[in-house]
Amino acid sequence: MIRITLCLMLMMMCSGCVAPSEHLRFPSSAHSTTSLERRFDINGNGKTEFSIVVEHDRVNRLEYDDNEDGAIDRIYRLSDYSNDDVPHFIILFDSIPFAQVSERYSKADLAWFDPPVKVMPPFPTMSPVIFSRMLGAPPQPGAINQYYDRRSGKRVNRLFERTTGNPNSWERRLHYRLKYWENGLSFLEPRRWFRAELVRAKEAFDKSPDRVTLAYFASTAGMVSKYGREGVDECLDGLEQLCLQLLYERNGAIKISAVADHGHTLRPGTRIDLETMLRTARFTPADRLTRANQVVIEQDGLVNFAGVHTWQPDAVARLLASQPEIRLAMHMNQDAVVIRDATGSVAIEARGDRYRYRPIDADIFRYTSVMDAMRAQGTMDAEGYATADAWFNATIDHEWPETPPRVWKAFHGIVVNTPDVMIVTAPGFYAGLSSFDWYVDMASTHGGLDQIDSATFLLTMTGRANRPLRTEEVLKTVEPSYNPSTLRR
Repeated sequence: MIRITLCLMLMMMCSGCVAPSEHLRFPSSAHSTTSLERRFDINGNGKTEFSIVVEHDRVNRLEYDDNEDGAIDRIYRLSDYSNDDVPHFIILFDSIPFAQVSERYSKADLAWFDPPVKVMPPFPTMSPVIFSRMLGAPPQPGAINQYYDRRSGKRVNRLFERTTGNPNSWERRLHYRLKYWENGLSFLEPRRWFRAELVRAKEAFDKSPDRVTLAYFASTAGMVSKYGREGVDECLDGLEQLCLQLLYERNGAIKISAVADHGHTLRPGTRIDLETMLRTARFTPADRLTRANQVVIEQDGLVNFAGVHTWQPDAVARLLASQPEIRLAMHMNQDAVVIRDATGSVAIEARGDRYRYRPIDADIFRYTSVMDAMRAQGTMDAEGYATADAWFNATIDHEWPETPPRVWKAFHGIVVNTPDVMIVTAPGFYAGLSSFDWYVDMASTHGGLDQIDSATFLLTMTGRANRPLRTEEVLKTVEPSYNPSTLRR
């Protein structure tokens, strides 16, 4: 961490310690608004030149008063453009919860999009894991940048590697993203970096030679982490301003989709010290496993998830689950995943693409009524097994969405080096590196398994998304023929 901190300080000094000052030129608010129309003064002279008009409960008509005489000169309709005939700009946000997007849409904001669709990510709800699935990239070596490599028996720290320019495989499939060191700085001044990203992503789209262009906004993570609910609202304000400028400039000849990776708690927390917890129980934190009582802790940033490599997963999970700061601890036990909390444990078992939730001594996730309904509908067999789709449909709005398939897959290939124990912190707590806690005040965190940490959104103008989706279904839905390829070396 000393090397990383020094590297970031050097980069800050080289950039003059000044965040970028770019901003979109489209007005941030309408000149006048009615229930069916919003008019905009584009050049700031007090007259309106551009309007968006609702038709059939959706913004569809774009009106232009080119000479500002009060008479409409040109009209375009978004419905006049088919999906495959115009460019498609796909915006990837970090850290936007579904509920807040749904609430904004219900107030007629972002109304050129179809109604928002809930998107459920894999677990752990960490950006590299999720975007790798979304973009069809190979699994990450670890869920976070500092992970334990089983093959070599050594801890790997990719922070310095990332900071000096080596991207993740999924990042190579993007037309736009911040440099990694810029990503780190964006947590210090997220508002200025987010405004700059709106400009930079638009420039990348304008210059893109491809019909489908993907842009990833990293600064939204800083916006939500630092400002909570207010940060979410400002990100959606920025999305609206960006969309309006693109619609205005292109006469509506564009399709836009926006999606995020995961939700957020929208509540502050306190960092827990996993190392001290384990050391107090006579486990020895180390960089490699050579003795039975040693543990290698995987944590990065400030999130609601952490991993532990150990030769004693049952003992470590029992210890951590007994701590009030930890909500869940899970590990493999022969051919089942055992999940523990302070009240007891459950087992997750699989047969192919069928998964069973079996309480051992507690119904941790309160699935009894869900399972009764699945049996009544015939989607669960007599032994309690059901397909991933059945679990998805039955629990998409539950406090614990799609837990059996998501947890099972977390231990079966989501990342290459799977921790022996995975933990989820209790509400109001998060895990991570103390050095991050020193310079980032967290108003919201993510990483867990429940609805608020997990559920995020998809907004699209394509008319192709009308049901909840998993992360890996998003691109296939909005662009069925699109196959993301490596763009950056």
